[in-house]
Amino acid sequence: MILEKQPYYVNVETGEVHSDKTVSSFEFEIEATSEEVNRLTKLFRACDEAARGTFWRSHVPYVPYHNDLDNHRYDQALKDIYQFIHDHGQPLTREHIESMRILD
Repeated sequence: MILEKQPYYVNVETGEVHSDKTVSSFEFEIEATSEEVNRLTKLFRACDEAARGTFWRSHVPYVPYHNDLDNHRYDQALKDIYQFIHDHGQPLTREHIESMRILD
């Protein structure tokens, strides 16, 4: 069974993915199957979990950002989200993400 790709609208800040662009504000438009959207939702969940780890670490002022595993996990989770959006994005979406240089 082949799942058909449909347009979805993504808000990275809130971690929302909707099939109806009028439901909420969005930043990016992607084409994805429902399985791919589930994968993106899991990426958002992983990013949220990593962000919670950085909260606790922020109370330890002597650990430099670049030596902090929790910050690295958060950065990588966010990059994974943007890579997914880039890979599934419309041309304007891909162009915008490339202009952000977050995937470099």
